Amino acid sequence: MSQIPTYSYDKEADVLYISFSPGEKATAAVELNDNILLRFNRDEKRAVGLTLMDFSVLIQLTNLGPRSFPLSGLQELEPEWQETVIELITKPPVSQILKVSTYTPSLAEIIPITFVERPPIPIAACEME
Repeated sequence: MSQIPTYSYDKEADVLYISFSPGEKATAAVELNDNILLRFNRDEKRAVGLTLMDFSVLIQLTNLGPRSFPLSGLQELEPEWQETVIELITKPPVSQILKVSTYTPSLAEIIPITFVERPPIPIAACEME
């Protein structure tokens, strides 16, 4: 039932396009932050793809591990959309690429964050040239 995702990397623009349903057009899209766009079928609540801008920055490692980024776009969504998007990003196929967690600077504040898992394809060889 699940298809193997397809990857298309634009080296010049440093953008990775990931399609979970090749050939299918999304009915909705949400900017999770300035660099991550989730495309999905809203009626079926199913992820169609991800666009990762500044991809080489998103996958950079630090001395402590992968870089994490806030999912600031979630705060701007209406509650119903927010619930749908959280469901989509916390289960496969999106969860195989975006590792979602939270940062809690205080008991009253929860900030959703993510890091990008390196794709299982040889993009690494061409991305830093």
